[in-house]
Amino acid sequence: MDKSDKKAPSPTKKQTEPPAPGAVRAKLEDVASLAKVSLATASRAINQPDIVRPAIRERVLRAVEMLAYSPDRMAKALSSGRSHTVGAVVPTLGNAIFADGVEALEVGLGARGYTLILAHSQYDPTREFRQIRSMLEYGVDGLVLVGDSFAPDVLPLIRHHRRPLVTSYVCTSRQGIPAIGIDNRRATYGMTRYLLELGHREFAVIANTGMPNDRSQARLDGILEAIAEEGIRLPPDRIVEVAQPSIVAGREAFHQLRAAHPGVTAFLCTTDAMAVGALAEARREGIRVPEDISITGFDDVEIAGETDPALTTVRVPAAEIGTLAADHLIRCIEGEPIPMSTQLEAALIVRGSTGPVAAPVLRKRRSRAAVA
Repeated sequence: MDKSDKKAPSPTKKQTEPPAPGAVRAKLEDVASLAKVSLATASRAINQPDIVRPAIRERVLRAVEMLAYSPDRMAKALSSGRSHTVGAVVPTLGNAIFADGVEALEVGLGARGYTLILAHSQYDPTREFRQIRSMLEYGVDGLVLVGDSFAPDVLPLIRHHRRPLVTSYVCTSRQGIPAIGIDNRRATYGMTRYLLELGHREFAVIANTGMPNDRSQARLDGILEAIAEEGIRLPPDRIVEVAQPSIVAGREAFHQLRAAHPGVTAFLCTTDAMAVGALAEARREGIRVPEDISITGFDDVEIAGETDPALTTVRVPAAEIGTLAADHLIRCIEGEPIPMSTQLEAALIVRGSTGPVAAPVLRKRRSRAAVA
């Protein structure tokens, strides 16, 4: 039986007292000695507790508390050449799809002893560049970004610092970066084909492409590709491009499109937030959904299933993206090979906001005789 399996002696009063002011700071070796475990086991119990048996983990953590031990991260970084921190920049935390992904990313990193440093760019490439530069100066071991479009100096800067990088929410990168996500263009192509099969031929689009956004641009491209195959051309004035994907932006864009093009029967939105806004405005204007028009979103955030009617959308597996991003980046930091492209399913979720195109009302001319 290993020494680490032996029952630790009950702590004495002297052992439970916190160190006196000015006392020598406890080291990991002191924790291991008090817990009667090896140095490696003590380290694992602190940094990777999930892989240590509960009884041993409890002894180590009790020793940590008794000795008021706190890891000296600076010394650890100097000795290992790593800070055990990872930087991530997302466009916004106002969209639940990114919040869910960040939560999964942080959990995945924490399970391997890494701390997440987070920033949000508000879709501004210049702001994103400054945030990345600050993280690199801080000494992060690697970076997780979103998409495949960056300010010109971003990738040269990261390569100069020789830090591993993965990008997310896209499944391939033209920049030679390992990517984990979905095929955005293919997803909206499938959504549009579904609407075409329901008989829709008059379309309008609300897209958050008012600022650089390669994911939403790909979604817009997928829509245009699908309708072009049917010989349908979408005039530019049937596309409203907004900078921020908000409910208010969706409401305003829907009002604008409906006023200018009352014959449109299908409104496609490149995010759920904008689709929720469109649904709200349709209700305010007395337009029935899906009897008069159909509305679709993209992301499948929680509220999408709670609107009235519930929103037809595309499900983005944000939690899976965050988990895989953590795993792939840590493997890359540790010198292990990772795939350059990881494509996850983006399922079409059909709900009540879409239906067959309404049959046109035929107005028969009445003859003078009939009038008489």
